[in-house]
Amino acid sequence: MKSLDVVAMGRSSIDLYAHEVGVPITQVNSFDAYVGGCPTNIAVGVRRLGLSSALLTAVGDDQVGDFILHFLESEQVDVSATPRKPGHRTSAVILTIRPPDSFPLTFYRDNCADRELTVADVDRAPVADASLLVVTGTGLSHDPSRSATLHAATVARASGTKVLVDIDYRPDQWASRAAFAEQMQNLLQRADLAVGTEEELAAATGLEDADAGAAKLLAASLSALVLKRGAGGSRVYEAGGGRSDVAPFSITVLNVLGAGDAFASGLIYGILQGWPLTRAARAGNATGAIVVTRHGCANFMPTWPEVEAFIAAQGGWSCEPAV
Repeated sequence: MKSLDVVAMGRSSIDLYAHEVGVPITQVNSFDAYVGGCPTNIAVGVRRLGLSSALLTAVGDDQVGDFILHFLESEQVDVSATPRKPGHRTSAVILTIRPPDSFPLTFYRDNCADRELTVADVDRAPVADASLLVVTGTGLSHDPSRSATLHAATVARASGTKVLVDIDYRPDQWASRAAFAEQMQNLLQRADLAVGTEEELAAATGLEDADAGAAKLLAASLSALVLKRGAGGSRVYEAGGGRSDVAPFSITVLNVLGAGDAFASGLIYGILQGWPLTRAARAGNATGAIVVTRHGCANFMPTWPEVEAFIAAQGGWSCEPAV
């Protein structure tokens, strides 16, 4: 029996989201400050659903690091293993919101602290104490965090901790798509499950056909792959050839950023309840749908009672797409 449900590892940031919705950056007058970063959002998301979580990220010795750690502590996410990295800055993101389909995003990750995570940092974190470890593709973009990410997955597998990889492909963090694919396939050899969009699956495998890409990863290492398909819901591929489409929910989009991390949070919640993957993915569809109606990411993750009420109001737990 593990003492912790989830450890998430990788990037964290202060997210500056345009307060004015529907206008270009030239017309923005103010920004709202939130906390973000794929694993950070997931650590908060699963905690709000009722699981215990820890985050292994790194922040600078700066006010932005104070901002992030204060928020995480207030959310009861364990950050006791998160180091400060003097001489490096905490990451930042700026976003403008122009629904339904334009969300320009700018990363500020030069000299950022979470790229400096090391193998020693991993060894001080409660990876072996968790039921599930989340690692991400962006963690592979630079060393030493690349070596630390691979080491974390290796430690997890050796200790009976499930490894979930969020493919998390950010092209501006990589020299080439081929470099990403090489590193991602190396990480996936150490993983049990993976989550990503169809575009991320193509980047990871070099195959544009989702079914072919999924088959390649399942044959090589994974027990399951879950595709996030936005308005199309999600799709679950399982080793042995099973493929299931999981029905979406009908909502009005405000901001799609953070939806994938909310989806992963709901999916992980279901996995750790022992649910079939299709039911876990339906929970993920719900958590993702709720967050796209809200302004930000981590700060707006839903609680489990909110998810249950949303699902009940939207037709229940049936995973089958409407005919």
